[in-house]
Amino acid sequence: MVRLDHDGGGSHMGLARTRSPCQRKPPRDEASSCDDDGMSRAEVRSKPCAFCGRPFTDRKRWSGRDQWDQVLYCSRGCRANAAKQRRHA
Repeated sequence: MVRLDHDGGGSHMGLARTRSPCQRKPPRDEASSCDDDGMSRAEVRSKPCAFCGRPFTDRKRWSGRDQWDQVLYCSRGCRANAAKQRRHA
């Protein structure tokens, strides 16, 4: 019987195995929150969809171009359904 020395790892696909332990960050403490570090998010604007009534939030591309007041629908589907409803009414 031949005994092979095996360290349980080895290299995979030519990549060398590192001997250093994993440097993971410790889990966040539940007591700490994002509000403590002063990096809280700004309040996000929202309004209801003109077709389905569901609330939807402002997107970066609408805010950057000052288009938020012109946006009426939450999705392309709602915009198409509203147009279809206008045509058939």
